[in-house]
Amino acid sequence: MTKMCTRAIAALALLVTGACYKAGPSGTLRDPHSFSEPDRVAVKSLALDLAVDFATKTLTGTARLEVQRTDPKAPLVLDSNGLVITAVSDCAGAALTYRVGDHTPIGEPVKIDLESDCAEVAYHTAPDAGALMWVEPAGTAGGVQPMLFTQSQAIYARTWIPLQDSPSVRFTYSATIRTPKGMWALMSAENPQALVPDGVWTFKQPKAVPSYLMALAVGDFAFKPIGPRTGVYAEPSMVDKAAYEFAEVEQMIDAAEKLYGPYRWGRYDMLVLPPSFPIGGMENPNLTFVTPTVINGDRALVSMIAHELAHSWSGNLVTNKTWNDLWLNEGFTTYVERRIMEQLRGREHADVDWYIGTKDIEEYLKARGRDGHASRLSTAYGRGSDPDQMSSDLAYDKGALFLRTLEQAYGRDKFDAFLRGWFERHAFSSADSKMFETEVKAELGSASIDLEEWLYKPGLPAHTALTGSQRAAQLEAKADAFAKDGTPIDAAGWGTMDWVVFLRELPENASPARLAELDKEYRLTATTNAEIATHWLPRLVAADARDAVPAIEQFLLRVGRRRMVWPLYVAMANKNEFWREQARAIFKRAKPKYHVITSGDVEKLLAPPRVRPVF
Repeated sequence: MTKMCTRAIAALALLVTGACYKAGPSGTLRDPHSFSEPDRVAVKSLALDLAVDFATKTLTGTARLEVQRTDPKAPLVLDSNGLVITAVSDCAGAALTYRVGDHTPIGEPVKIDLESDCAEVAYHTAPDAGALMWVEPAGTAGGVQPMLFTQSQAIYARTWIPLQDSPSVRFTYSATIRTPKGMWALMSAENPQALVPDGVWTFKQPKAVPSYLMALAVGDFAFKPIGPRTGVYAEPSMVDKAAYEFAEVEQMIDAAEKLYGPYRWGRYDMLVLPPSFPIGGMENPNLTFVTPTVINGDRALVSMIAHELAHSWSGNLVTNKTWNDLWLNEGFTTYVERRIMEQLRGREHADVDWYIGTKDIEEYLKARGRDGHASRLSTAYGRGSDPDQMSSDLAYDKGALFLRTLEQAYGRDKFDAFLRGWFERHAFSSADSKMFETEVKAELGSASIDLEEWLYKPGLPAHTALTGSQRAAQLEAKADAFAKDGTPIDAAGWGTMDWVVFLRELPENASPARLAELDKEYRLTATTNAEIATHWLPRLVAADARDAVPAIEQFLLRVGRRRMVWPLYVAMANKNEFWREQARAIFKRAKPKYHVITSGDVEKLLAPPRVRPVF
């Protein structure tokens, strides 16, 4: 999943040491973010049969779960969050006793007295299930059919399927999905390339996947092939644009295979979702979900696709055992993404990416401090904590920088061979930081890198890889000269990331006159490039440029990606009462178009401060 802005930690009381995790009978530590007990009874395959009802905004049907036992007397424990369970039976049809536990911030356990190796749960979802985004026709490109898509990471899968919602549990799955006639269904599985007239869709995922990679989309789609094993799904009016934008994906796969071994998932297709999709991309096996904000007609933002593709090795193939080791997923993937883009676009392009990532780390640590638990790579959040409320941005850039530091310490060829071996040794299984630390020492030998400091201590170690960029330095120098003296810039030939580097370097107190001069020359306020707008529009708010309100409103109504709308809402909330009123008014119109991940955070940001009663 592409990097999102950091969320505030919900409750410091949830911050505990790893010693507080509940251990299983074998002494292994269970996932603190799941009620399941896979060390006793583990789900090995799942068969879904679900009907999609847009009128009630529910999924209704059954989940059949085949299990493998270590403890012959233990119940099957599943994760749920808001599911309405109507019956549980064994797979011969005999009713089973089950208990649904008390609701907690991460849902509720479902304990099933199961003596056989198969159970079937009849249930339906709640209309406000956190994983399900029901998009009204007005929120789609076509404007006629509604749409449904899911977002299961990190622990939202339990809001639409009763399962063991932990990345440590992998299972194969099949599904029958019943949709209104004339609508497509797609999943993180082997997908059709033509419409099924009767609305009964069947799927099979023969590779074992963790729960957060369960995905479903229903809507008015079309398919267009890109290469022998790649293609794009999108609404009919978007499919050609998307196919053009992502034409290099086959080359990305070739580059990744040369580095890290064969692509093991068969096809790699992409689905372009509506603007309400809250993140850049989601690496669902066989079918990456993609934000439309990367489609600009210039292929400038395809590094996001490289990131999701890289997950086919890091994350999907080798998964972090718990979300406390998210860096093994996202840090690895960010590193692999940049190696792919270096192969595709050259060293200078990759250097700019590394430079921006390092700036992100510095800004994060400056804003939140260097000593916080959240700035560790391997964290230790305890039982009942919600991984979506953890501070996770550093998992991406600090994790990638750690790997680059190892690369520079051991040499690229040696480190590439190590990573390729890591993916081969742990394919279709889960790993943790201790395993990585042990294997680095065993396979690569001693070096001047303090592994424990990188993995288990906060902040950024003094010994880090070099991440300079001559191109970025030149752009920043231009920004400084322009802000100080009005030195003209020549942006002919600049790409999206050139503008990002330049705009980020402009001081927060850049004068309105300077900004107006820049806008007159390059029409940045009117840009349709969402990435550039994300860095430009908050500067207009900071300069109190009130004539920009219509452009800001249009952007916030058009874009639902959290990373892009959040800085703008924050800028308005922090500026003055005029801008706070604008933010509240715009959000009222935009909220129905946003995913709950986005709208929930903005709602908290804009909520009026609580006033203490005076006694």
